[in-house]
Amino acid sequence: MSFEIFWKKPNSEHGEGIMLEKYNDKISLVACNISRKMNGTIYKKWGFPQNRDRKPQEVAIPWKIEFGSNRDAISALEYFLNQLTNKGE
Repeated sequence: MSFEIFWKKPNSEHGEGIMLEKYNDKISLVACNISRKMNGTIYKKWGFPQNRDRKPQEVAIPWKIEFGSNRDAISALEYFLNQLTNKGE
């Protein structure tokens, strides 16, 4: 099962946000923008990773942080939530 859940940053003038995505049984957070002109179409931000010589590779990939399985994603997100709530900020 795959899914995509988009969260728009509050007060974002350019529709920036983060997508929680499950693709090939791996859960990730992906940097995205949502278009106001294209009926709410969500666009992932893409980049060219560097190779060993610090030169960009030929194929772009989405900007994402991969957690892995459901259990790993839940554990990581709970950890960060606890860190934020315990800091009182």
